[in-house]
Amino acid sequence: MKNAPLTLDFGTVRLPISADGRLHAPTALTQLGVADREWTVLAQEHDLNDEPRDFGAGLEPTVGVPDFVRLAFTLETPQARRWRKRAQELLIRAMQGDVRLSAQIAERNPDPEARRWLTARLESTHARRELMSTVARHGGGGNVYGQLGSISNRSVLGTDSATIRRERGVKATRDGLSSTELLRLAYLDMATARAIQEKGAQGNDAILKLHQFVARRERLGWETPLPAMPLPNQAG
Repeated sequence: MKNAPLTLDFGTVRLPISADGRLHAPTALTQLGVADREWTVLAQEHDLNDEPRDFGAGLEPTVGVPDFVRLAFTLETPQARRWRKRAQELLIRAMQGDVRLSAQIAERNPDPEARRWLTARLESTHARRELMSTVARHGGGGNVYGQLGSISNRSVLGTDSATIRRERGVKATRDGLSSTELLRLAYLDMATARAIQEKGAQGNDAILKLHQFVARRERLGWETPLPAMPLPNQAG
């Protein structure tokens, strides 16, 4: 049984793409208005070095997505200018925080774990904001915000933010965390926010003490193995 061809969808445009992320060059270059150019000459002019791939009809030239975008910003064809206009519209939507754009991007990602990570990332961000807002309403201020984050990181991750960023090669700590780590942090922040309100904690010292207690409880619950479950009686 022959597998369905892979495509990269961008609006109404569907570009054939290999399993390792190379675009079918003849189709991609048609989108940029240079399909009639000699491939060898074009590749030399623009330093296109991707290896050929089989898209179903034998080996054919390919172009990487970064090179395709670079060509869209380099070529002076009407088609390339239209791609630049699309890029401007996407940048505007991104800067305005258009969540529909985020949803469209996430839906195009074939990796279920990547989509779970995005959900966990958003939950973690929301929980953190809720905690900070709760802390401010209960008299917290100054260094307490950083101290809360430090307690959370050491409890869930076993280290500090700087170490995580360095070891995992990210600029923002949460960008380097797994979906499980993000969800644990989200739970910890939500549990502390709720505890602050229920206990009526006021001021930095009381808030930090309460957060430390919640963090220890969360870590203990995570690390404690489940008790053995009794097996149900089997019918004779």
